[in-house]
Order: sequence, then C-alpha cells, then structure tokens
Amino acid sequence: IERYLECPFKYFAAHVLRLPEERAEESGLTPQERGQLVHEVFEAFFTRWQAEGRGRISLATLPLALATFEETAEARLERLSEADRAIERTHLLGSAAAPGLAERAFSFEVEQDAEVIERLLEHELQGTFAFSTPAGERRVHLRAKADRIDLLADGTLRVIDYKLGKAPKAGRALQLPVYGLCAEQQLEGRHGRSWTLGQAGYVAFREKNPFVPLGGSSSLAEAVAAGQERLFRAIDGIERGEFPPAPDEPFLCTRCGYAAVCRKDYVGDE
Repeated sequence: IERYLECPFKYFAAHVLRLPEERAEESGLTPQERGQLVHEVFEAFFTRWQAEGRGRISLATLPLALATFEETAEARLERLSEADRAIERTHLLGSAAAPGLAERAFSFEVEQDAEVIERLLEHELQGTFAFSTPAGERRVHLRAKADRIDLLADGTLRVIDYKLGKAPKAGRALQLPVYGLCAEQQLEGRHGRSWTLGQAGYVAFREKNPFVPLGGSSSLAEAVAAGQERLFRAIDGIERGEFPPAPDEPFLCTRCGYAAVCRKDYVGDE
C-alpha cells in the first residue's frame, strides 16, 4: 500500500502484473539484501538480549550492548564475501569517521526512561483491524510485519522501523501509523493489560538524529490520523483500479525498476 502512495503504476506493475524489477548491475549486496541482513542482526541481538533477562539499554549497559551486537553481527557477516563483509561491517558497526547503525539505534534508547517489558521482533500483524475515518469506522484485513514493537512498563507501545537510508517524508509515511493501530488491537490482553501507542519512529542510518519520530513536528495523534487517511486513499484507489504513472516525487523515477514499461513520458507530453 505504501508503494501505491509512492507511485500507483509501480504498485500496478509489481502487485497486479507481477513483473520482476529491472536491477542495475552493481557489486555488493542489493538494497533488499542489505535490509534483510540488518533485520536479521537486530532480531538476533535483541532475542539474545531479552533471553539474558536484560531490559532497556542504559548508559551503564551500553558498552555491553555494543559488544554483544558486534559479536552477533560478526557471526552473520562471516557468510559474506570478504569485500562485502567489510562494507556491511561499517554499516552495522561504524568506523572512526561515523557511528554504525547499532550505535544510533542504542543511543536513542539510552535517553528513554521507560523500562521495556518485552520486545516483539519482526512481529507479524495479520487480521481484520478497525480504523477511524470521517465517514465512520472501517474494518480492513491487513498483513504486515513490524521491525520492532517495545512493550513498556507504563502500558504504552513503542514501534520502531529501521531504515538504511532516510526516514520517509511525512506525507508518505504509512507503516508506523498502521502498525501502531494494529498493535494496539492485536496485543490487547497481552501480559494481562491493554496497550496504547505512545511512541513511534525511525532509526535511520542517513539521518542527522539517531531517532526520527513519526510525524516530525506534528503530534503523534495527528500523524496517526493522517496515516489512516492515506491508508484508505490508497485502498480506495486500488479498488477503483486507478494506477496512473504519478510518482510522489520525480526523483523516484531514476531508481524505479519498472521504468522500461512505464508511460510517464507520454503523460508528461500531455
């Protein structure tokens, strides 16, 4: 659905026609392979951290967390070629010039006060969920996977999405608002209590700040409401069969895997 908001024709090519994406010849891991590696390492780290009975990462436990993450990462980096291993090690662990994704991910958690009761990693959100719209409640069957959902001691949820690049622009952010609302409903009764979305954001490798909150300058409630509006705008467009070549931003065309079958040049002439 987020891909539809990026460009309706891209969604059509990928999910209706089911065309394979054209990829430029390049050395190293593809963005998809790199993203999968990052998710695997973080999932393995937090699974181990949680199994050892550790809660939130604090200033006192940060050195241990970084050392444990490095050990976890190295075990998975061994599967790669020597050249790829060096590149991906820098992404994950950083270098003398810049911090790695682990340090960025942990630094924002150090600043938080709430204790973590449980972390749900690569968590499946599947079922029929209720959403609020100006026309009233709508129920939709969705299937998604959240990178990480933290259940905090104060009864709130913290939903986190890892990004190797930048956080999505506010006008196209869809995953976190939807994940938060779905998680509130799916996790009702877990640990014998109700849960409310209290924080959501991105740990993005190419952002200046280690944690980019959902909505930026707007409130979380406003960002979630806007996310619901985008969700149904996309769903309604898909159901009506509207798939024009209309990228949300022109630069998206430069790295689109469906440029060879796209009619955007003809649309531009019109």
